[in-house]
Amino acid sequence: MTDKIKRALIIGIIVLVAIILLNESMYIVREDEVAVVNRFGEVVGVTINPMDMEVVENGLKTRGMDVAIRTTKGLAFKLPFIETVEKFSSKYMTYKSETATINTYDSRRIDLSIYAQYRVVNPALFKMTMGSVYNANRLMDDRVYPVVIQTANTLRFNEFFHKDKVTNALESGREELNKALTAQYGVYIVDIGIYRKNFPQANIAAIEEKMTQEIQKESEKLIAEGESLLRRKKAETDRKKQEIVANAVEESAIIKAEADAEAARIYEEALKIDLEFYRFINRMKSLKEMKDTTVFLDESNDFIDYINNR
Repeated sequence: MTDKIKRALIIGIIVLVAIILLNESMYIVREDEVAVVNRFGEVVGVTINPMDMEVVENGLKTRGMDVAIRTTKGLAFKLPFIETVEKFSSKYMTYKSETATINTYDSRRIDLSIYAQYRVVNPALFKMTMGSVYNANRLMDDRVYPVVIQTANTLRFNEFFHKDKVTNALESGREELNKALTAQYGVYIVDIGIYRKNFPQANIAAIEEKMTQEIQKESEKLIAEGESLLRRKKAETDRKKQEIVANAVEESAIIKAEADAEAARIYEEALKIDLEFYRFINRMKSLKEMKDTTVFLDESNDFIDYINNR
């Protein structure tokens, strides 16, 4: 083998070793991942989402762990062959429970199954306690499901039909639950709720009867309110009618009085203009009324002079 070939072989080996060392020294954390750096089985560093910094610091401090925290995703370096990297998805993961029958606060039975959306916020604690997503689902069964059931036990049967009441009760339980889960397991529950609710077959008849009674009660209430509103509107209409009639009568009386006054004024003015014409009209009227009538009058009666135009 010539020296030239030996040198080429040595250079190739060096390049290959360099590539292997470089490959073992680098790792990439994607935006939807978090990572743990281990050195001889001990956690020495983590890569997390920036928004989880406070939660991770508190969780590590509680356990007395001195770990380097990195919030920048992408290319990073580690000690080759000494340090290893384990990655976990930071996406929302969904848990669905099995169906269980519970008793409500007012001793009614209902079948419930729940869901929870969670994500890994502290990969160091998650690796130490859970190790895998499969175990995380078991954690949901052991820690989350009982809390939801206990919360549901505080609700009355009818309250399960009111979304706001159920949501508020579960949200309160979620906040308390997250304090323990983030500090002990590095897991944060984003959303929690009732996935499905069914009524046991034995209770369906009682539920239907109760719903029928509630519908009838509501119907009677609406009918009573409608009748009350009708009476109020009718009374208001009658009052307005009386006011309108009274105003009309008053206005007509005023108009009639004004018309009578105007007629009297015109009549008086007419008398002033031609008194003799007035006497003539009265005389004609009297003669008309005396038709086919025999009247005996004294010669000195003024009416004879009036008729004779004297």
